Amino acid sequence: MHIAGLFDLFHDRPVGTSGPVIKDVDIPGLGVVRVVHAVDCLGAMCPRPQLLTLKVLGEVGPGEVVEVVLDNPTAVEGFPALALTLGCTYLAAVREPDRWRVYLRKGL
Repeated sequence: MHIAGLFDLFHDRPVGTSGPVIKDVDIPGLGVVRVVHAVDCLGAMCPRPQLLTLKVLGEVGPGEVVEVVLDNPTAVEGFPALALTLGCTYLAAVREPDRWRVYLRKGL
């Protein structure tokens, strides 16, 4: 059993799930963008959100936008540097009462 599987035993839902999704999101200051993939990292600790995002970015096409949902402030802080390292564009981190939504556009 993987470590993630052990972690999931203590929670009512799997941590770090992702899947294709097509939705339009209005990002403050940027306008409406089309999201093609969402990564649910609620409850995940570093570096898991970054690793899951890296995997998803390998699955989407150039120019496509990925949404990462997090509740770990430390993980949120690391996304601008991660985007720079991966040749992506860090679009925004939108704060909600109990989570952040981070948006990245895969480099061309």
